[in-house]
Amino acid sequence: MTQSGRTKAGTFAPGVSGNPGGRSSQTREIRSRLAEGADAVTKKVLAAAKKGDMQACRLILERLVPPLKPVSEPVTFALDDTDLPACARSILAAVADGTLPPDQGKALIESVVSMARVIEVAELEKQLAELRAILEARP
Repeated sequence: MTQSGRTKAGTFAPGVSGNPGGRSSQTREIRSRLAEGADAVTKKVLAAAKKGDMQACRLILERLVPPLKPVSEPVTFALDDTDLPACARSILAAVADGTLPPDQGKALIESVVSMARVIEVAELEKQLAELRAILEARP
């Protein structure tokens, strides 16, 4: 462990804090004052919204009604999964002919790219293991 209370890996050792003083009392005081005035602020914003203040209305709606998230309907299309390039081409073809919405096509292409990375890492690990085995077999 170093002088700063950190391990060799750079993390704090168990029982050692990066902030020994803790949260300041001033922060706690500010939070308690805000909590005390929350009811009054809420009443003012509601009163302003009732009088037609559109900013107050927007503030209330933003807090009470969560934004809608787009939901896409499932789409069926011909996917050539013989290899990753063929898979990507079939996704692009489905987007081009209007069978697949562009946002879904983009998500699927990104999935194909991620799969390519996973395959690449697995192949590199396999090759590395084979090289290690060859080197260890040498006298």
